[in-house]
Amino acid sequence: MGIQQRITAAVAAAVIAAVSLTACGNDDDPALTVGHDGSAESRTAAAIYAGALAGTGLKVQRTDDSAPQDELLDRVASGDLGLYPSFTGDLLVQLTPAPTAVTADDVLADVNRSLPQNVSVGDPALVSDRWQILAPQKAIEGAGVESLADCGKFPTGLPLVVTKAPPTSVLDAVAVCHHGPVKTVATADELVSAVRGGGVLGLTTALDAASVEDLTDVQTLKSDGAPIAQQLVPVYASGHLGKLQLKALSRVAGDLTTADLAQMVREVREGSDPRAVAGEWLSTHGA
Repeated sequence: MGIQQRITAAVAAAVIAAVSLTACGNDDDPALTVGHDGSAESRTAAAIYAGALAGTGLKVQRTDDSAPQDELLDRVASGDLGLYPSFTGDLLVQLTPAPTAVTADDVLADVNRSLPQNVSVGDPALVSDRWQILAPQKAIEGAGVESLADCGKFPTGLPLVVTKAPPTSVLDAVAVCHHGPVKTVATADELVSAVRGGGVLGLTTALDAASVEDLTDVQTLKSDGAPIAQQLVPVYASGHLGKLQLKALSRVAGDLTTADLAQMVREVREGSDPRAVAGEWLSTHGA
């Protein structure tokens, strides 16, 4: 191991230790509890936020118990939970029966207007988990497709490959593709491989697509409208964080990208500890 690698590993270990030590303070000193929904994305983002907050000297408790997103929101509103990661589109769907906003700015604005009392969201990170269509590069060029709005130029009835069930609103948004049956595969790598082979379209999230190491010969279709934007934000109990903590969350927001989180999520899915993965990222970004 080289000198730089040893330094990075040492700093990462220090960040992990900070989270552990701040969770073990005096009983009279309440800790800010950071929760997650159990997914690799949520566990990794929670570890990043917890590590960043612990680095400010705040006592942080990262829970190993997961809960659905709606329950996490209720727990923050009631004061039982300090913070958890969420995506703006999913959050708005929880808060609003039939949201109309789809762009990143509009979705975030509507989220802020709809949050329960005593609940706030931090600055959105440079992380998107928006659903998107993935198509073979040759098919895109051959059909003259430039965006999702042009998706109908592909042959009608192409199977739509997914790794998980898309929300109805997402399927409605990609109906312009006039796709055929929806087929499920186990991993994003399998989805990309199927798309690269031709004769199918892929429907996946930005994080899942970015987690695939080889994206040659495939391309996502941009969209100026739906599906709804999905930016990563910390949801936290208002008044529980000071200026130092809010500044730490803002630093994470300014540095953390879709590619960064996707790589970390891939490592977590392969068995790495989210705290170790997050600690290494924090150590190299000064967050």
